[in-house]
Amino acid sequence: MRIFPRKILLCALLCIFLSALCLPGLAGATEELKVGYVPGTGFLDEDRPGHMRGNGYEYMEFLSGFLGAKFTYIPCVNWWEAGNKLEKMEIDLLPAMPGDYKTLPFAVRTDHVIARFPMELVVQDDFHGGQVRLGTLDYNYPTPNLPAIAKEHGFSYELITYNDPTAMKAAFTAHQLDGYIQPLLHPEKSERVLALFDRVSYRLLLHHSRPELLARVNAAQDSLLLNQPNIRNRLNDKYERAKGFPLVLSPEEQAYLQGKKILKVAVLMNNKPYFYRNTDGTWAGATQALLSQLEKDLNIRIELVAEKSLEEIHRLLLRGTVDVVADIPCDFSWLDKMGLIPTQPYLDIGFVAVTKHGTPLPGTPRVAAVDGLFETVTFVKASYPEEQILYCKSLDECCYAVSNGLADITYIPRAVAPTLLESSAAYNLSADTEQVFTSTISLGISQTADRHLWQILNKEVNHLPPGLLTTALNQGTHEHIQHLSPRYLLYHYPQQAALLIFLTMSIIIGIIYYRSQNHRQQLTAMETLAYRDNFSQLPNMRYLEHNLVPLMGKLPIAPPKPACYLTIFAAAPKESAANRHLLAEPLQKAAELLKDKEWVLATAAGNVTGELVCLCAAQNNRQMLNFAAEFVTDLQGMQEEYIWQSGCCPMAGNSLPQAEERAVHACQAAIEKGTPAHIWDKQL
Repeated sequence: MRIFPRKILLCALLCIFLSALCLPGLAGATEELKVGYVPGTGFLDEDRPGHMRGNGYEYMEFLSGFLGAKFTYIPCVNWWEAGNKLEKMEIDLLPAMPGDYKTLPFAVRTDHVIARFPMELVVQDDFHGGQVRLGTLDYNYPTPNLPAIAKEHGFSYELITYNDPTAMKAAFTAHQLDGYIQPLLHPEKSERVLALFDRVSYRLLLHHSRPELLARVNAAQDSLLLNQPNIRNRLNDKYERAKGFPLVLSPEEQAYLQGKKILKVAVLMNNKPYFYRNTDGTWAGATQALLSQLEKDLNIRIELVAEKSLEEIHRLLLRGTVDVVADIPCDFSWLDKMGLIPTQPYLDIGFVAVTKHGTPLPGTPRVAAVDGLFETVTFVKASYPEEQILYCKSLDECCYAVSNGLADITYIPRAVAPTLLESSAAYNLSADTEQVFTSTISLGISQTADRHLWQILNKEVNHLPPGLLTTALNQGTHEHIQHLSPRYLLYHYPQQAALLIFLTMSIIIGIIYYRSQNHRQQLTAMETLAYRDNFSQLPNMRYLEHNLVPLMGKLPIAPPKPACYLTIFAAAPKESAANRHLLAEPLQKAAELLKDKEWVLATAAGNVTGELVCLCAAQNNRQMLNFAAEFVTDLQGMQEEYIWQSGCCPMAGNSLPQAEERAVHACQAAIEKGTPAHIWDKQL
């Protein structure tokens, strides 16, 4: 009983020891396989030193993960050298060997196809048929349909065989050949492609002496296709179709276009950046770019039919007014009810959710959707019960509904969101960045139209230049971003907007205050100029006249009430030759002394140089004469080089100009009588 467990223990230890010896080597071992390729074929290339790319390269790298091997890529001069290396086992795998693999009797093919490509007939630009010389490679695929192509296009041919594609293309460039035949691996070429035919398959080739490797590669391809069933289509779109597929029309299709000339098109999606009018009235957007390219490639004129709703478009289709409808979902069953057949899709539109900014969704949200749209039928109705759906006539109305609280959420195309939210003035809405679902759109051809049109437009969609639609979409989106309204900023950036408003108002108030202060200063300066004597810089008669009423209001009211007098003090230099401009200083000093006199109400410079006008108050004429005489005597004592005289006139019954004139007469009378002061006498 004790021996049995001991034996088990010894066996376990032995297994652990052997594993310790073997596992490190196994764990670190990665099988390396050599893969041959011919540079320049476009299927598997080194586009820059150390960087591989291409349809075949990406397929092989995915395959290596399922095979558990690391591939090393060996360049070969041509396919014959690649075949020789495979025969000598200098390479282990040869992918995409063109032509009939039976030319390599030592090789076997894997079960699964790596990729399929059509054969193309490339011809000179001036090709017109007749008897022609066509180049072909000695290892090329069989072309059983070439005779049918020759008959369809009206030419007979002689095949010229080459073993090097470079030599064949050099002969074509030198016009020694009218055309050549090869697999379509470079769809972006500038040469004219007359026909596509005989779709051929590319497979992996191995040496027939390695059945175990063949079985492992077949199993790895099985696993690859189980995990990535669409890998061939995806790689074809990425590396071939993305380059721009050539537009190859049959003679019948060309004849149809020559008779058609005008194509009437309605557009379903009239929203920026898909289809919209510029400020100058011209159409723009991704759909317009598509239609312009269609006009250019097919040499026809497109006539737009300006109808927006599905019902209107359906009526036009029934009447035969419309040939094609752009921007429709690629769904045969749905379009069959409208009498349309879709082409292959040309664009995927991602839809995003739009909700009220900062408002959480309720447990049972109410969704706004456009009634009758494909997206409403396939997504909204499938995701929400009927009682939660609010049907609207347009995407704008859906946004209005969410903005006004009639609905909680709506779904709109992501590219349309910025423009739609602004144009609908629903600035309290926010659009998610991640798309919720996708709608694939295509062109719809009327079921009553000639089937040649459907075939032609399918080829045209495949022929669209890479980036044509995305460039137009980006341009329309960028044009919108440049226009941000104040209401949008207020809703989405309230603090920043409030700060901006505050700063703006502060600046405006500051400008108004500065201008008012400046205006006030200018008025003050103008008043100073208007009411000041330029000679003496004292207030002038205009100032005295303007302020006469308030100055006379300073007279005491209590009896005995004094009377108001206008007094003129006139100064003259004793030397007659003296400059009268020297009178400014004595006038200023006299005016300064008069400010301190209780009987003086105001002083001003007279209209005549050397005169000082004074508005005075006195009980009677005698008192006024005493005040004036005393002041003249004081001035004579202080300013001996000047002669001072004074004249007075009562203001009662006289206007200021009259009182001034009569005071001047009184002053002259004082001079004549040799008295310091005199009051106006009516007898003068």
